[in-house]
Parts: sequence; structure tokens; C-alpha cells
Amino acid sequence: MEQNRKMLIKVCGLTRAEDVILCEELGVDRIGFIFHPASPRNVDVPQVADFVRGRALRVGVFVRQSANQVCKIMDQAGLDLAQLHGGQDQAFCRAVGPRRVVKVFWPQRYARLEDLQRDIEADATFCQAVLLDAGISGGGHGRSLDFGWLAGLRSPLPWFLAGGLGPENIRDALSRCTPDGVDLNSSVEDALGRKSREALTQALRELKG
Repeated sequence: MEQNRKMLIKVCGLTRAEDVILCEELGVDRIGFIFHPASPRNVDVPQVADFVRGRALRVGVFVRQSANQVCKIMDQAGLDLAQLHGGQDQAFCRAVGPRRVVKVFWPQRYARLEDLQRDIEADATFCQAVLLDAGISGGGHGRSLDFGWLAGLRSPLPWFLAGGLGPENIRDALSRCTPDGVDLNSSVEDALGRKSREALTQALRELKG
């Protein structure tokens, strides 16, 4: 990681009040809550609304909801950003509000880095950041990307690296590509939806070291 470069840290898949508090104690920048019934980390609106509010931006992860439903959930749960995992189009992003949208892309869908970069550039005015995840859909499965393949990415927007990032591989990932932020989930858990204080603390130590 470059010296004096601020790396944004997001922890996703939070389901417990104590994990929200832990993230605040550790200085995490963004905390994510998954609103998708098929996910083992699914949460509901009252649950998230009751979590303590701190400095971290609160991110809702959405897959199949309509734009109106996303906006309603954001309002009721007290969310700052919407992370869109369902291939939502530019009209959808515009309806939610470009400054509130984090658009997800799956690099493994692309044969060439230039094609991924082209699609990010096409959506640049419709979101405030992008997140690159492993696999070809979904997330939270613990698989990792080919970090080196992303070394030449020149995104017009801040971009987050996701996919199996934890204490064991975070430094290697950041030595191979240069994201603006990282998204931690399955590799900092004791069980699905239950974050590990030890693993999360160690991951942040690796990031800041």
C-alpha cells in the first residue's frame, strides 16, 4: 500500500449489535447490511434501525428490490448508501440517487480488463463508487479474485476490492492491485453473520501496517 494513502475499510454482512459496535471501535469507514432473504446474513429493517449509529457510513446491500423499495428501506433503516448486486441499470441508479449508489461488478465475467473498465466508465455518472467481487454473481462466498489481473485498472470512480479478503491475504492483495477500499466479510467471521474480533482486528492491523 502506498505511504500516506488512506484505504477505506468496509465490513459487510453485519447481523449483530455487538459487531456494529466493534466496527466503530476499530475505526471502520463503512458497515454493510444485507437485505436479501436468500442470504444467510439477511437482516430486516427494524433490526438495522435499532443498531447504534456512529461515524461509519451505513450501506444496504440489495439484489431484487425495486428502486422504490430500496429508497424506502434506506429511509426506514437509516442507510447512507445502496450497494447494488442485481445488475441494476442506469435508470435504477438514477432513481435511487447517483451519490448514494455503489455499483457491483464481477471481473470474472470479463475476458479483458479493458471491457471491465469500459463498463465502469459507462456507469461513472450514475454511482459514487464501484465494488469488484469474486465469482460471477452474488457475494459473501469467500472466494478471491485474481488480484494481479486488476493491477492495470484505471477506474474513474473510487473502487472497492471484495472477495475472500482477510488477515491471511490482505497484504498480498494490496501488493498486486491498488483499490481505494476493501470489503471484508466471510474471512473475518467465526460463523455466518458473526464477526470475529480477533480476525477483524488482525485484518485491520495488516491493512494499517
